[in-house]
Amino acid sequence: MERVFFTVLLTIFVVALAASLTPYTEATFFSHLQDGAYVYGGSVVLGWDVTIRGSSLVLNNIDIWFSSRNSGGSIGIKSAPYIEIVSYNVYLGTTPTPQVYTSTASNRVIIDRLSPNMTYYWQIVAVDRNGRRYSGPVWYFVTR
Repeated sequence: MERVFFTVLLTIFVVALAASLTPYTEATFFSHLQDGAYVYGGSVVLGWDVTIRGSSLVLNNIDIWFSSRNSGGSIGIKSAPYIEIVSYNVYLGTTPTPQVYTSTASNRVIIDRLSPNMTYYWQIVAVDRNGRRYSGPVWYFVTR
């Protein structure tokens, strides 16, 4: 009975150690509009893709039981490699520190009424269902 108990404890320790050694959450942003592109006309479609990978391991459903006839343990391990995004905050402006323009659940937005011969900077901040924010790089385009 002690052997099973120590085996279960060792398993919990190994999983917790592995979770602490894995890298932190990583977000990768891709733009459908090439950075620095020239835009002709008064509007542009901004599009992006975001991949967020988390490396956290969560121990759940821990059920350790002992009996005189049948000793054993049951441990469930749930991993969360992908994080669900629920909204995107779109930042837009004519300075390298753009301000909030809109929030959307889509991964694309149409920007109208752009001024000619201007450099516009934009950034996406993804928000997951737990309210965590993942900031993308600041991109820019130039209107002609």
